[in-house]
Amino acid sequence: MATVKKSIKKALSSSKKSSSKKSAVKTKATIKAKAATTSKVSAKKTPVKKKTVKKATVKVTSKATSKTAAKSRGLGLTYITRMDHGNTHGWWVRVYKDSKPVESKLFSDGVHGSKPKAKLRAQEHRDKVVKKNKIVPVHLRKTGEHSVDRRSTSGMVGVTLSVTNKAGSLRVHWSARFMEKGRQRNVSFSVRKYGYEGAYRKALRVRCDAIGSNPPRGLKPPLPNRELKKWMKTEAI
Repeated sequence: MATVKKSIKKALSSSKKSSSKKSAVKTKATIKAKAATTSKVSAKKTPVKKKTVKKATVKVTSKATSKTAAKSRGLGLTYITRMDHGNTHGWWVRVYKDSKPVESKLFSDGVHGSKPKAKLRAQEHRDKVVKKNKIVPVHLRKTGEHSVDRRSTSGMVGVTLSVTNKAGSLRVHWSARFMEKGRQRNVSFSVRKYGYEGAYRKALRVRCDAIGSNPPRGLKPPLPNRELKKWMKTEAI
């Protein structure tokens, strides 16, 4: 009986050992399978991260281009004139400093692909020239910083005072000159109708609208001479 009991005990212990070995093998297999699945998932996720990085860079570049476009719009068409004459179609950049020409360059529609693209290139070039020469456009100067442009007695190029004597009566106008569709236009405002400063302001507004800039802050018309003052007094202006 003792020998039978011993053999039974040996058989039970051997079966326990075999079952433990089988469970260990199973656990190792499950761990390997989990590791393989996690590696596959991580491999799938990595290209998604790259795509998000690419999108972020595209957004940054688009923001940068929008900022440059915004800066160009800030100066509008200051120092830029539209040219549509014969076979010439483009934007003419003419930058001045202290009444002296600094830059003159034409940006053709055909060369740059379209009218809007040529306009943007002209504005970018104008901005570089203005920054390089440290030029502060008139409409961006603070009140009191405006210096009268030496090319015009009115302080604004393209705005002039015209006084004509017809049949003994004076006709006084403030006029705005500008280019439109390749032709020069002249719009006048009567001092008798709008007043001396009122006519000046209207001419200034028309000129600034034509060149795409804001009217200079703090800019006033020059004082009228004695003859003009006397005429304004008699006409109750």
